[in-house]
Amino acid sequence: MLTTEAVAVIPEPAPAPSLEVVPDLPAEVTVAEIAAGVTSALVEAWDAIRARHQDVPEAVISMATGGRASVVELAHFAARRWRLREGDDVHHEVFVTAESLADGAAKVFGYLLHEATHAANLARGVKDCSASQYHNKQFRETAEAMGLVQRPDVGEKWKKKYGAAGTELGEEAATTYAKEITALDKAMLATRTPDIVATRSSGGGSRGGRSADDMDTDDAGGDEAPTGKKEKEDRNYAKAVCQCTPPTVIRVSPRTLERRSIMCGECTERFEMRGPAER
Repeated sequence: MLTTEAVAVIPEPAPAPSLEVVPDLPAEVTVAEIAAGVTSALVEAWDAIRARHQDVPEAVISMATGGRASVVELAHFAARRWRLREGDDVHHEVFVTAESLADGAAKVFGYLLHEATHAANLARGVKDCSASQYHNKQFRETAEAMGLVQRPDVGEKWKKKYGAAGTELGEEAATTYAKEITALDKAMLATRTPDIVATRSSGGGSRGGRSADDMDTDDAGGDEAPTGKKEKEDRNYAKAVCQCTPPTVIRVSPRTLERRSIMCGECTERFEMRGPAER
């Protein structure tokens, strides 16, 4: 009699699945971290500027809303504003307004480079700006060395008042700092609405904000304007309207419209002067 044996058949193991390269998922950023990412990118940008320009000093870099001051100020450099909790060491400040982020990474980097120009001149003991924000020849020379150029759309009247303040990032500098500008662009996940409210002459409400395409300001310099006389506030207000139907009407100093473009948040058009200035 033959004996029958049960034989277990074990299948060949399946081949290992091929490994595919899976791209990294984008890091999830919470709303609370939006500003922190931008500030970190600004710090890296400032370090990159210092690496190429040894006269640019260390500074505390911060970014937050400038409030109503953001209408005329995109960034500023202020000397010796921060004091360490331990010891007597003081450090400079570079502040970038959150509202300026709407201008894009390249322009924001240009604002930062503008402030680096003031910082370098301070370190050299060079006075480059008056209290009325007239940027002199010394500022222009350092700005050009930094890679800034003068904006071609700045009028002669504006230049007479503010000198060489109308700077923007030059093509060579944009290439040099391409890595930092790209990092800043990736960090700019949101922009902030300016704190300017324009009231309609009739109908519902409309909010307007400035189009931040001009100069930034700083604390460097003396106490007088280029004429040698202290600047007086312009209290003559004129009517300005946007392109809404019906238009939003605001009362504004002609000097303010000369310095800045004010944009309606509803029709996204600039306010234009209408009628003579009024008391």
